[in-house]
Order: sequence, then structure tokens, then C-alpha cells
Amino acid sequence: MLYLNPPFFLIDGISIYPDHADSLQFYYLPVAPKLTKIKEEKSGKIIPQIQIIKFRGEAGNGGFLNFDVNIGVDQDKLDAISGKLSSLARLRDKPKLSPIPVIDGSVKMMLFGTQTGEQPSNDLDKLKFVTKIDQNAKPSLYGDNQAAFSVALDQYGVTVLDKAIQGEIAPIGIVYSLDYLALRPAYSVRLHADWDRVQKHLDEKFSASSLVFSVDIDKAVDELIENRIIEIEADTFVPEGEDTSGIIKNKDQALNEVRDMVTDAFFKPSLDPIKKDEDSWDKAVNTLDRSIMIANQGSTLGPAYEGCMFSYQKVDLTRIDKKILNVNISERTTVRRSIYPQGHLSGIIRDLTSEGLNLEDFIISVDVDEPWFDSRKVDVISRANLDEDSIASINVKLTYGNKTQNVVLDSNNSKGSVIWPSIIESGSMKREVTVSYKVNFKGVNGTERPVVLTAPEQVVTDEVFEVNPRELYSILSVPIGAHGFPWEHYPAVEVKLQYIDEPNEISFDSVVFMDADNTQKTLPIFICDPNKRAFKYRIVYHASNNKAVDMGWVDTSEEQISVRDPFPMKRTVQVVPNLNWDDVTNAFVDLSYEDAENEIYEEGFLTFSPTATEAQSFTVDLADPDQRLVTYRVTVLFRDGRYFENPASLTRDRRILVRSDMKGHRIIQIRPQKLEFTSKNLKEINIEMSYEDLAAGLRFDDIFTFKSADDKAYFEFDYVDDQRSTYRYKVTYYYTNGLYRTEDWKNNNDGELSIRVA
Repeated sequence: MLYLNPPFFLIDGISIYPDHADSLQFYYLPVAPKLTKIKEEKSGKIIPQIQIIKFRGEAGNGGFLNFDVNIGVDQDKLDAISGKLSSLARLRDKPKLSPIPVIDGSVKMMLFGTQTGEQPSNDLDKLKFVTKIDQNAKPSLYGDNQAAFSVALDQYGVTVLDKAIQGEIAPIGIVYSLDYLALRPAYSVRLHADWDRVQKHLDEKFSASSLVFSVDIDKAVDELIENRIIEIEADTFVPEGEDTSGIIKNKDQALNEVRDMVTDAFFKPSLDPIKKDEDSWDKAVNTLDRSIMIANQGSTLGPAYEGCMFSYQKVDLTRIDKKILNVNISERTTVRRSIYPQGHLSGIIRDLTSEGLNLEDFIISVDVDEPWFDSRKVDVISRANLDEDSIASINVKLTYGNKTQNVVLDSNNSKGSVIWPSIIESGSMKREVTVSYKVNFKGVNGTERPVVLTAPEQVVTDEVFEVNPRELYSILSVPIGAHGFPWEHYPAVEVKLQYIDEPNEISFDSVVFMDADNTQKTLPIFICDPNKRAFKYRIVYHASNNKAVDMGWVDTSEEQISVRDPFPMKRTVQVVPNLNWDDVTNAFVDLSYEDAENEIYEEGFLTFSPTATEAQSFTVDLADPDQRLVTYRVTVLFRDGRYFENPASLTRDRRILVRSDMKGHRIIQIRPQKLEFTSKNLKEINIEMSYEDLAAGLRFDDIFTFKSADDKAYFEFDYVDDQRSTYRYKVTYYYTNGLYRTEDWKNNNDGELSIRVA
């Protein structure tokens, strides 16, 4: 029998226990559950015993998982363990290895949250994966303890298992519960007595030929044990809580027997072989003596001590009957133990690969529907937005074999179905159906876009055909938006959009008008060629001065149009009155801005009075940031009837200070001729500018240096009379060879001075 007593061995992960009687017999515990494998005779390959069946059909989809497992150890491994065990246990002969003798047990399986014995949920909305687990509750209970399983799966369970089984660990958990019998130590009682010290202790406590009660003997023995004159050791190997009443009783009995040995040794006379047996008279006399002693002592001790007396006999240990007491009493008991080998099945793919097997050979796909009984059916569903795309109807043509059927989809019928008797080819139903459809539009201009579009034929094998007309065309919605736009300068904006696709007979031309109350518009463009999405647009700004700014046609592939200020750069001049309103009644400022090259001309008129003395502004659009000159003229009316008007003036400043004694201000723009200096070997050009009005006490001089044809400068001076506004200039040319040339002073009255490059 398997003996639960050391030594135990753990070799190559296998626990090994000895036999209680046979030194060559050993028992090994089972390993984790594994797939049963069978060697094929012809090929010699090791075939795992597992199979997955997948089925589908109108009746339902699902599958079955069938497999066998065991907890045995391969013979090759047992042979290797046997050799190691022989060395570790120092055995002379080869040991015999056997699986533990199982007397009872069970096995259960766990898969996808379901285990043996559980009923599947009745909740229809809850995924089940496993619908049923069929198995015998008990394994074989002999040999490798093989167990067989058959699991019913729904379609989701089959799908998950199909993928999960390809991993290193399959989600299939197996748990064994096995019972076996084993022999184990129950208790051990050991006694050792030093008889010299025992006799001395008893001699001191008791006198010879005196009567001694049993409780006194027990007390004396306890004192001997406490003083370790008598050493008694008792070990119990059974844990508390188990059914150990019989074992404890046997152990206590063994301890009592040890005590009785001490009592018999010292409280009973030793057997004397020459002692004469007592006759009847002697026995009567002894009985009378004991009765008198019991009567005298028992009357004070009570009835509990009556009949429990011994006489102490002094023993000479040097006699031939000297006793030596060394006692060892032990007992073994049979126990029932349980083990629970468990684990997930692992390495399925690895086992298949090592044997050159394919997983697909263990997976069987079954179509439970017999094709001959089937019908070929196609459901036609419209995915079109009929109202948004202005579709009147969609005519779908479906051909199966040589039979054609039509389905018309419109606002009243968004789907339809067609059914044909099945056509069997190569043992299965022919599924190919040729489909085409025609889209009929409504409320569209046939000169701008097609009224009918026809889809090319296509072959479908599905049971549902979704009609999406947007596969033939698309509608590009172009948003037109104006954000932060100066509607006060341009009260109306005209946006024209044009899209041309001649091969697809599309010619789209549309226009929208926008104002401060309509800042967002959208134009739809009908497109048949997905690679041709570019269009062009044109924005015309209608200004408040009744002028129009036409930005021209712009080609773009961006799918939006942003209406922005055509002239985001602004030129603002602030006019600040500095007048004595006690003398002045009104002041008028006329301002103008001109950019002839960009056809921009703006005028402004500002009025100041004693009740309107705040600064006012004149703002114009800038197409050319270099053109910043603003012309102004100031008229001041006095209370005494006089008036003052300054000469026409120019400014590049941001501010004009209005005074009653203002002078005119001229700004002369100076530019070299547009000719490269290097072509004339010029290094630089110096220009001396001068203006003088001796009568008014005015004189202005300045010198400018130009080193390229792109340089420019401004000569500014004040004047008081239009008849005396002429200025002078002198040009000096410096050449790269170190020479220079100076021209004479010249008079000029132009606002722009162009210097010849020579």
C-alpha cells in the first residue's frame, strides 16, 4: 500500500511515494490533464484525440468539440524516472513504478465561463458560447484515468474556439478529483527508565510492606516523569479535526500500558521460584490482615480508595531478575486522500506541427442545408436619399441563369425580393446573380446634368444587394461663407460658380448673392467623375460707392469658398481739429486717395464745428501697400465772414492736424529709372533736392542716395502758394571706376520725379 512516510521523491516534476512493505514498489502521482494521443500504425504519427465540427444552415449555426484527456505519464518518461529513482533511493534492483491506486473520483470541464453540470442561461440577449457539456461524471479510474468530453457550442463559441485553440494555451480547463487509500503513521510512544534513580525515588516515598493506593502510585509515576527519571515521549501524526477517536484511544492505551509496566515492576513482588504456595489457612489469615488495614485506613480515605491498594516491595536490583525497560510502541493507519489534477490543455498547435499535421484536418465544416432544396433569393434594398438626390425611381434588373426579374424602388417601396429555383453546379448551388440598375432623376435640368444614369453590370453572390446610387455619382456641397466681412463697404457680394465635365454631359453654372443678412450659402455640384472635383468661381464685390470689384475667375480644388475683404490692407488717416472755436464756425476737410494702376479712387468729406470737435477718420482700401499718399484740402470759415483755404496737400502720416494757419504740403516721390546700375557701371546716384520761397520764409533741402533701380525716396516741403511750388534738383553719378559726373540744377513741379540712369 502507498505509504505516506518519507523519503518522498520529486523527479522531473513527478511526485513519487514508497510502498509500506515492498522496498522496490513505488507510486507516482498523476500530471496535469492532457490530450490523449494515439500512434497511427501506418504513418507512425502521434494523433491528438480532438475534433471540432462547425455547422451552419437555416436551421441554425453552431458546432461541437469532442476530445479525450488523461493524466498519465508517458512510458519513456517513466523509464527515465525509474533510473533516477534507483540512484536516489540507492536500490539494488530496478524499482517498480505504478500510478496511485484510485478508488473513486470525478472529472469536470470548464470552457468559456461554463462548466460541467451548469445549465446554460435562458437570457436570449446574453451570449452563451457553450450550450451543453456531455460527459461521464467519472473518469476511467484505472490506468491513465482517461475521460471523454463532447461540448455543444453556438456559432459564437465556435468562432472564438477556432481562434483561441491556435494559441499556446487553449481555453479548455479540465479538473480531476481522485480519491485513493494510503498508509500513514498514526502515533509513536517511547519510554526510557533509569532504574537506579527510580528505585531510589520510590524507596524514599514508600516503606516496605506498606499498603499503597493506586492514586499514590499514579502520582509517584507523574513525579518520575516530571523529573525525567522516567522519559515518556508520545507523538500523534494525525491532525486535529479528522476522525481520529480510535487512534487517540489506542495511543492512550499504549501510555497506560507503559505506566502498568512501572507499577508491575515495583509494586508487585518479583516472582520467587522457591517460594511456597499459600494454603487455604494462609490465605484466610492474609485476607483478615488486609481487611483490618483497609478498615483502619479506608475509614478516613473514603469508599473510593477501598480495594485500590498495593504493597510496595523493595527490590534488590543486583538480583538476577533485574529489569531494564526501553519501550517503543507505534501504530500506522489507513487514510483516504484526494488529489485534484487540473489545467488548461496546452500546446495543441505545437503537437500538430511537430508531427507534420494540419489543424484544418481536425476541423470539419458542415453545411446542414442540402443545396437542392434551397432557393436562390436576393433581397434588394435601397440606400439612396431619394428626396435629397432628386431621384424618382431606381429600376434594378437581376438575372439568375437565364431568368431575369426586375425590382422598382421608389419613395413607396424601399426594398424588394426576388426568388429563383436553385441551380446546382458541382454539387452546390450556383450563387452568381448578374445585377444592374438604372437611376431616374426628377426635377433636374437636362442641359446641366444627366436625367438618367445606368450602372454597369456586376455579379453578386450575397443574398442582399444594396443599391447605392452614389456609386455612380456624388454631390459636392460647396459652402460659401463670409466671416468678419466689411458689409458697410460692400453691401452686396455676387458669387458665381461653374463646373464643366463634358464627357459626362455636365455643365453647371450658378450664382448666389450675399449681404449682411445672408452670410452663408451652399451650392451643390453634381459630379460623375470622382477624379474631377475641381471647379472655378468668381466673386464680384459691389461697393457702397456703386463701384464693383471683380476678382476674376479662380480655379480651385478646395471644397469651400470664403468671401473675404478684397482689400484687407487699409490706409487710415485721422483728422484732428486744432481751432479756436470762438473765432471759427466751421472747418471742412476734403480728402482723396488714388491708385491708378489698381483703378482705386476714394474721396472723403469731413466737417467740424463747435458741436463736432471730435477727431474723425478717413479710411481707404490698399491694393499696393507702397501707395499711401492721401491728398487733402482744408477750408476754415470764421465768424467775421472770412475764410481760409490751404493749398492742396499730401500726407504719408497717420494724422492731420487742422489749423487756421495751415500751409500746403507737397511730397515728391523720387525713383531711379528702371535700369540696372551695373549696365551703366554705376555705383550709386546722389540727388540733391531743394525748395525755397523767400517771400514766405520757407526753405527745405535734402540729399538722397540710390544704389539700385529698386530704391525710392520722398522729398517733403511746405508751401503757401500754388504759383510758387516749384522745386529744384541736382543729380551726381558715381561710377565703379572711381569717376563721377554732376549735372546742373534743374527745376521741376511734378509730383513724381524719375531719375535717368546714365
